[in-house]
Amino acid sequence: MKRGRVGFFFVFIPGIALILGCNESIAGQADAGKTPIKQQTPAAAPGPGPSPAAPAKPAETTEPKKEEKKSIDGPKILVTKEFHDFGEIGPGTYHSCTFTFKNIGNKTLKIDHIQSTCGCSVPQLDKKDYEPGESGTVDVRFHAPTTSEETKKQLYIISNDPSNPRAQLEVRAVVQVKVQTEPTEVSLMLNKPNAGLGPIKIKSTDGKPFRITKFTSQADAFTCVFDPNAAATEFTLTPQVNLDTLSKNPTGVMTFEVDHPQGGIQMVRYNALPRYEINRPRIILQNVKPGQKEQKEVVITSHYGESLKISSSTSRAGLMKIVKQEVKDNTLTLTIEITAPEKEAANRRYFSDELMIRFDNSAEAEVRISGWFAN
Repeated sequence: MKRGRVGFFFVFIPGIALILGCNESIAGQADAGKTPIKQQTPAAAPGPGPSPAAPAKPAETTEPKKEEKKSIDGPKILVTKEFHDFGEIGPGTYHSCTFTFKNIGNKTLKIDHIQSTCGCSVPQLDKKDYEPGESGTVDVRFHAPTTSEETKKQLYIISNDPSNPRAQLEVRAVVQVKVQTEPTEVSLMLNKPNAGLGPIKIKSTDGKPFRITKFTSQADAFTCVFDPNAAATEFTLTPQVNLDTLSKNPTGVMTFEVDHPQGGIQMVRYNALPRYEINRPRIILQNVKPGQKEQKEVVITSHYGESLKISSSTSRAGLMKIVKQEVKDNTLTLTIEITAPEKEAANRRYFSDELMIRFDNSAEAEVRISGWFAN
């Protein structure tokens, strides 16, 4: 019996690792067992005496459900191994497994492609046609995530089987990371020293020393001093915040990379309460005409009791201007007038602009518009 193979083709882009690893549900199904052989109790030898007892009734048997004996009209895929569990694995490691299938129909099974639910891998089919009775394989290379988690991945064999056009395959693994970070999430305040960020502890759980090799943060909102040559089982670090950068990028992640073989990438997520909150940061206009004017109300709230006095405002495209403003408690209510531009071309439908508002404490807020001309 011939066997074919279906391989995976991996595309590597500099700086981007195409990995196989998304969270999905997992279901296993055992291979159909062998049909037990029915046995008859032999009759007693003839001779004098009482009549021999009637033969025992043979036990009932159950035929396999996966591969019916009756003829199947058309192509029919039978996945003889639907899932694979890698068990406990290290972060960022690579692993391989093979799925098997068979055409149990009476016509050619045509494999179109293998679909990944996340689109994080591009399979390459070496063989697409499988004759009745012919088997094939799907080889999978799995790249583990770098954080501690249970990860699952579903793929589908897309074929011309009318009853099962998307035969499911599944992989699962539990990533074990031997380095932990405390805390993993922090809430920050822009009016506190260092935004209220305290020490961060990074330690190994298996007692093996490690080194911190790299630190990064969103938009470089934080810096962190450490010795990349120092090895220990535990480090306590306090990254320093750039308040101006953090105010413009209040949400993000700090990452610590370590050289522990099962250290993965340690992450600390942060969220800072912004200085100002805008109830309508983006205004959308639809079906407007060139030169048409619209007035929209925007409310800006100060979370830290800071000044709401505007020192200047600038419209990038000259389409927006403030025509009225009113301060009450910690809120500033603005009336912004928007003038739709002239069409530069007959087929032009979209226009945009940004209004940058600067307060007298040097803080900034931005209001954007997106507009579409009427047909």
